[in-house]
Amino acid sequence: MNFRSNKTNFAARNYRQLIMVGWAGMFLLFPSCVFALDIEEVIWGFGTQQARGKCVPLSLLLSNNTPEGFDELIQLNRLQFSGSIVGAPLCRKVYLAPYSSQWVQFYPYLIDKGREEWSLNWGPRFIYSRKFASNGSVSDNNQTDEDPLTRIILTSSTSLTQSGGAFKRYPEELFPPAVTATDSLDEVILDHVPRWDAARKVSFMDWLFKGGTLHLLPDPSGTDLNFTTSMAELNIPQDHFRVGSGLVIRHPATIQKLTKKQLVARMLAAHTDEFSTMAATTPSTENIQPTTQSENDSYSFGDANADLLQIISEITRPDHNWTIIYAMSVLYIFIIFPGCYLFNKRQKSYHYRNSLLFLLIMVAVFSTVFWRIGKRGYGETTAINSVIIAHPLKDDQCDVTCWNNAFVTDGAKYQFSSSGDGIIFTTAQEAEKVKGAIFNGVEGRFYSDIPPFSSRSFMYRIKAPFKNQNIKVLEYKIGANSILESLKLELSPAFPKNPLNLHVLYGRTLYHLSQTQENDRTCWTLHKARTPLTAWQSTMESDSNFARRAVYLEEEKESHEIYELLYRRLVLKELNLIRPGQLRNYQSDKARVKVFLYTALPEELKLKTNVQGAQQGRALFVYDLPLPEQKNATENE
Repeated sequence: MNFRSNKTNFAARNYRQLIMVGWAGMFLLFPSCVFALDIEEVIWGFGTQQARGKCVPLSLLLSNNTPEGFDELIQLNRLQFSGSIVGAPLCRKVYLAPYSSQWVQFYPYLIDKGREEWSLNWGPRFIYSRKFASNGSVSDNNQTDEDPLTRIILTSSTSLTQSGGAFKRYPEELFPPAVTATDSLDEVILDHVPRWDAARKVSFMDWLFKGGTLHLLPDPSGTDLNFTTSMAELNIPQDHFRVGSGLVIRHPATIQKLTKKQLVARMLAAHTDEFSTMAATTPSTENIQPTTQSENDSYSFGDANADLLQIISEITRPDHNWTIIYAMSVLYIFIIFPGCYLFNKRQKSYHYRNSLLFLLIMVAVFSTVFWRIGKRGYGETTAINSVIIAHPLKDDQCDVTCWNNAFVTDGAKYQFSSSGDGIIFTTAQEAEKVKGAIFNGVEGRFYSDIPPFSSRSFMYRIKAPFKNQNIKVLEYKIGANSILESLKLELSPAFPKNPLNLHVLYGRTLYHLSQTQENDRTCWTLHKARTPLTAWQSTMESDSNFARRAVYLEEEKESHEIYELLYRRLVLKELNLIRPGQLRNYQSDKARVKVFLYTALPEELKLKTNVQGAQQGRALFVYDLPLPEQKNATENE
């Protein structure tokens, strides 16, 4: 008994020593990888995570606590509740000097406002990780359910601990260097001139030009701010003015004395002043109320972008021979029972062995048949289908959001990229792991392994070069009850000659436009046809995930029918109208009109890829135009 006990204790000691030697070997073999990284601080979005369905800047303060430099590729992965990875990893190269730290920025896609699990991976085969979670919905004294705007004060990191009144502070050095990462930002408050490089200055002005709101405050000495280079346009000496679609408002109060009530009052006064130049009724506060994704609306389930990707994937899909598949399924069930039972009754000896052998052979044969039938197609061809929303920017650029579906007949590893700056890819995936990798930013690209006769859906954001398309409002007339009675727009020669759809939105009504030629110039004039925006509520309901899946096997739409459906969905997406409640309460700014131009996908905005197939799609160009003051003055006479 003593000998056996001593032997057991000796084996246990050897086992523990072996484990210690193994860990020591790992530290010796991979000294720069094991526990090389620590995450000191995490900032999601712009410090207020009201960003469902958007790519947001994720700022990580990483530190290297080892005596050796860290120079490796790192990955950011989304985790399910079980800890498994979903979607495609976001990758970037990072260098950290010994015992140093620096901010590293990713641009993940947020699906839910709730808590999400993520991991940062590095090392051989990315086996080392640090896990962290998104902070879910953030509530502070700057945001309420009725006012879910992301409103921040940009400040230097050395001033973050100072009192900022009623508003959230955000480090100015973490402002994204590309406008494509600013979708979750609504308003900015500035009381100093930021110390930015050229890329961040351009990114900020692009964000403002697209429709952001900037509140300018005097510096601590009471002097107006003086901007230079690409931001010099902000020096206009007016109480409020426009930069593209963006609004700039000056405030006399300092940052310590500015309250949310004062800020909202100045915004309302600016909108009222803009509206006062028009012959119409006095505007209400509806004109500046944001369209938000209310969590109290029980209609929507899932992600709106994933919904759009699902619709696009229906344009090209495997056309399996379902008759053969169903017939083989019935035959397989019959062979299992009563086939195996009848075969067993005919056996005289070794019946159970022969029955098992028969069952295994049938399973192998039918598995092979199902595999052959299921993997092959019936006349399909490799193709890429895309839809985009494009907002014109300055200097022959446009801000693009693109949804894509790549269907291939030959399985391989494929690469996707595009021409432009600040590209951000995402698979918008919350259930399936994607074999591939995403590199965002400069020369961004997406790698994906796509099996034969299957597809990969993804979306991306980019600032792309595109010839400027100018629109000028020549004349308009607003009648009783804020009805747009007439409108004439002059176009630059760069516009497509035959758009597929052409509408202008004013108030809550979509007006049809027709194209005419007048004295060697192209004009759009108001057509008699008009559509209340609420008429599209039935479209919103019938095109939900549940409705489409119910008729998936019963009805197959032609590609032009799907693209027409996508036009309505893209317009609603542009207006941030996802739920019927939002649609019923929507009210546009009555001092401006929105023009929607739907046309074939231009060659300049197509993907660069090694997928050998045709690319087709549609582009929705959106123009936010002010109604000029002088026209109203003429009509008032």
